Amino acid sequence: MNLRTTQDLKQVDEDLKQINLRKQMILTKMIVNSINEVDENLPHEDLANSIAFIMHEYYSKQNRLDFLKTLKNLLT
Repeated sequence: MNLRTTQDLKQVDEDLKQINLRKQMILTKMIVNSINEVDENLPHEDLANSIAFIMHEYYSKQNRLDFLKTLKNLLT
């Protein structure tokens, strides 16, 4: 890719935003489908335990802190 102008950079930025939005939508759909497959009335404690396990096993401490900050901001 040969970026020559500010407009090129803006287009790349917009493309990346669209890709990230698509990935987020796919992930959301997969999580909802998984919850429904396990139990469509899954208690929030079970969901929290599963997410905590994933975050602990696959993400660094800083990523976990950033996740909590983002989650708090989105839910309040």
